[in-house]
Amino acid sequence: MANVTPQAEKLFNAMKLAAVIGEEKALSAEKVTALSKLPKAQCMNALQELEKKGVVKVKRKNMAVSYFLAKTELP
Repeated sequence: MANVTPQAEKLFNAMKLAAVIGEEKALSAEKVTALSKLPKAQCMNALQELEKKGVVKVKRKNMAVSYFLAKTELP
């Protein structure tokens, strides 16, 4: 499929299934971790990997950080 780790692929699929697409649907790291059912460290690494590839975007508001899918397909 794509050149990402299995954890990143699992996280991407979980976010896509939950329709976390677009800034208005952004979720916190805790909620994304619960969605993916990955250990927290693996989930955070997968989020960073997907962010580097431009698939996941970060929304920052004061101290809160939320994540959402910017693309619906893996590169």
